Amino acid sequence: MSSDRRIFDRLRVQAQQAREIGDYRQAARLERQAAEWAGARGLAGSQARALLWEGYSLRQAGEDDLALAALLQAAHDRATTDPADVFSALTAILHISLERKPFRFCRTLMDQTRDWLFELRRPWNAPLDFLEGELAFRRGEFATAWDWHQRAWAGWRDEHPRLTPATHLWALCRTAFWLGDPAILEQEVGKLAELHPTQRLERELVQRAQLLLWRVQPTESDPVDLALALLTSSINTGETRDSGAYREALLTLALVGRWREMDDALAQRPLKNDCFEEQLILADLELNRLRMALDLPTSDDDGNAAAINAVQINVAQSVSLGVLDQIEQDYKLAQSLADEQDQRLETDWYGARVRRRWKQLTLLARR
Repeated sequence: MSSDRRIFDRLRVQAQQAREIGDYRQAARLERQAAEWAGARGLAGSQARALLWEGYSLRQAGEDDLALAALLQAAHDRATTDPADVFSALTAILHISLERKPFRFCRTLMDQTRDWLFELRRPWNAPLDFLEGELAFRRGEFATAWDWHQRAWAGWRDEHPRLTPATHLWALCRTAFWLGDPAILEQEVGKLAELHPTQRLERELVQRAQLLLWRVQPTESDPVDLALALLTSSINTGETRDSGAYREALLTLALVGRWREMDDALAQRPLKNDCFEEQLILADLELNRLRMALDLPTSDDDGNAAAINAVQINVAQSVSLGVLDQIEQDYKLAQSLADEQDQRLETDWYGARVRRRWKQLTLLARR
């Protein structure tokens, strides 16, 4: 190995180390330097590999537009690039598209990628099966999502291109939660925990899965320490693509009435009003704060939601109209964002989630 080549390898090792601690922006910068080094020397394959990982890193950092630019560049020259890297770039582009593009666009891109894979005759179906599960999940089709995710995990191969085992098992945990099957969820959470992942993001997946299990079995354990650890990790990491860990920690603290810790976190990292999931959880937090102020039990409206009975409704006479108006405004904004998601993905799942909250709020607002 020439001393010159060691520069490229050193940059890529440093990028991997940055990813392991969650510093995705630094990882992307290092991968870009490696790609530029390889490109200047006409090493197309090495350049594509660095661009691929630059795209991965930028996506984790929440920089989707920059990630797409790197990934499209990585997938551009199929004649000189390792097909495994091209396929990985295409599946990463699909991941981003699921979060931004219309259903028909995603469906077409998925089919085109599967056709290309068929022509290659390579055993790389698992990442595409996983993406089929992700598309179904985003449309609220959880039984279909479960079938695809099981198929993807069964076809997993420990060779490039692949997703990590933690990614597959987390998808199964999350889907089991939405299917409302505590026994299967507990089984999948156990499998995920047995991986003992070392990377920060994957450790968070284990913690998130354990919180989902608590939400369907709230008497089994005390989730506070776990939620606080996840909250601290999410805040210290800064902004990333997936704020799910942060949202789930906040919701858990709200469900057990730990408002001070929740408010301290929100002061450091406010939730976004232009993101459906964040706006929805913001409204949910305030709705549960109101419930507790009225000596009513908190309710997990996506998990083991409990109905408020007629006797409890009587105490709502003291509800401040200002408080109710603010919560109503929060849910109206969530409804408009839900409508956009429903239109994009050709479903009604997002709107249905908000309507379920409106029913709960209507009970509290009765006079």
